[in-house]
Amino acid sequence: MTEDYKKKPYLTPNEVAQWMMVSPITVRSWAQRGLLQAKVTPGGHRRFRLEEVERFARQWNPAGNKGPKRILIVDDNKAFAGFLMELLGEGEHPMIVEAAYDGFDAGRKVHTFSPDIILLDLMMPGIKGTEVCRQIKEIPGQANVRIIAMSGYLSRENEAELLAAGVECCFSKPIDTARLFQVISLDI
Repeated sequence: MTEDYKKKPYLTPNEVAQWMMVSPITVRSWAQRGLLQAKVTPGGHRRFRLEEVERFARQWNPAGNKGPKRILIVDDNKAFAGFLMELLGEGEHPMIVEAAYDGFDAGRKVHTFSPDIILLDLMMPGIKGTEVCRQIKEIPGQANVRIIAMSGYLSRENEAELLAAGVECCFSKPIDTARLFQVISLDI
């Protein structure tokens, strides 16, 4: 946390998001679920006490504990990515969820966000998911990241190509959410 934040008794959702390296929607989800306590201003805006944010950060990342699963959703369909962010960010199991909307952004976020699991769309403008998968697997330290493919156009050929590129498994869209939770080792 920067020294500027330590001088303030209350933080905005955007400041908490920057500190925790998540999106503001994830912070709002934590507050809605009661995981991160917030005060509400007369104008209806959430503010977080510095002490509460520090407590929450220690709870999710104690020494020796990896903390909640970090999931990166890579899909050029922003509505679908938003749906998955809400689905995964609001469950009872702690998860930190981010989204990337193209292959370039995915590569950047792999470095800055360090996901445990990537949900990767097969068809994106300019680059196929198979190539994004290959490139991610070549990043030093990322060979073991779990990549789960999703496609509205899943064929046997596409699935074989994705598995050869290093994808763990493939989902057809619309996503079977119960199976998705099962695959990422969560119970619903």
